[in-house]
Amino acid sequence: AGQLAAGVLRVGERVTVLPSGRTSTIDGIDALGSPVDVAWAPQSVTVRLADDVDVSRGDLIVPTADAPGTTRDVEATVCHVADRPLRVGDRVLLKHTTRTVKALVKAVPSRLALDDLSQHPDPGELAANDIGRVVLRTAEPLALDPYTDSRRTGSFLLIDPADGTTLTAGMAGEAFADGTAAAAGDEGWDF
Repeated sequence: AGQLAAGVLRVGERVTVLPSGRTSTIDGIDALGSPVDVAWAPQSVTVRLADDVDVSRGDLIVPTADAPGTTRDVEATVCHVADRPLRVGDRVLLKHTTRTVKALVKAVPSRLALDDLSQHPDPGELAANDIGRVVLRTAEPLALDPYTDSRRTGSFLLIDPADGTTLTAGMAGEAFADGTAAAAGDEGWDF
């Protein structure tokens, strides 16, 4: 049971559960306690699958034909809202839709200067109210869309694992691009 973030689901349609990648067919859909043949965003529905597939909190059910890939590497534009800086090497929690996973800040490739909208490369950290680019590595794969494609599945929060405070609001993909995020690469982190 859940809310459709985007698109349409139909009885008989082949679907994929993300991030596991398991597939099944929609056997039935209930909306407001009554069976329906079609459901669309933003309806809240119960989807019955033909196969015994584990669907956990935070998993996404998508039409197989439109299934996005999953990733553990996240490049995003963020607005840092906490008083404590966000630094390279910080371990955080990443909350995407209703799923929360561990993440590591691999790089802070740039920070946007609000006075002239120029980019400052490799600031090493973001302070309160800074807007910048980050590269993250998550402990588990996420079905993260670019923010320009879907605000619901392209946004996330970074949370302090010690006290649960929100550190940063993020938008996956390119919002302002400088090319350095992709060059940060995998530097041997243990995720």
